[in-house]
Amino acid sequence: MIPRIRSKWAHRVRAASEVFFQRPTRALWAGVALLALVVLIGLVIPTGPLTIDQRWSEWMQDIQSSTLHHLALIFNYLGRGLGRALSLVAIGLILLLTRRWQALLAFAATETLTPLASNLLKHIVDRPRPANAMLHASGTSFPSGHAAYAGATTIALVLLFTHPGRPRLLWWTLAALTTAIMVWSRTYLQVHWLSDALTGALLGIGITLATFATAQLIPRTNPTP
Repeated sequence: MIPRIRSKWAHRVRAASEVFFQRPTRALWAGVALLALVVLIGLVIPTGPLTIDQRWSEWMQDIQSSTLHHLALIFNYLGRGLGRALSLVAIGLILLLTRRWQALLAFAATETLTPLASNLLKHIVDRPRPANAMLHASGTSFPSGHAAYAGATTIALVLLFTHPGRPRLLWWTLAALTTAIMVWSRTYLQVHWLSDALTGALLGIGITLATFATAQLIPRTNPTP
């Protein structure tokens, strides 16, 4: 009788586990590969801009307009300070109120590790920002913390609020578009080189994939009934 009760309880616990990926092991290795790529880029990136960085920066200056400037400022606000805090608190509260503890832990870990890793790389690489920045930005340039936040958070939202067994193409597209706009905004405002922003996005995505896959793969301890 007792083994049967334990079996039923264990089944319920397993059923309640979060499923973020159909193949979490692949997602974990994809995240690790992205993080390794970021580290490699950090090791070889020069202090000065790459040729593509310089050309992209010049193009951003050529397309300056009031509309684009305001759009870039909106994304600048969303990726820092109050705008960033409000979005994180809102997502956290939703997970808290729905008692999705495993998802909340994965999300909290992602949003904690991403800025820590970004700031660590900034300190190690110590790449100067573009000289003609349109905003005051503290710290060094590589990688972009805004882009890392966008990559991490948009991917996390897809994993948190869609199911892997259903089509996710639309949501992946929206996540990619949002992250791309954040990458663009950092270069439009001349606070980062293109390579800084792209690598920041890869960093955030890599951390999210690795963190959520790990959360799904870790076996949950079955409580004693």
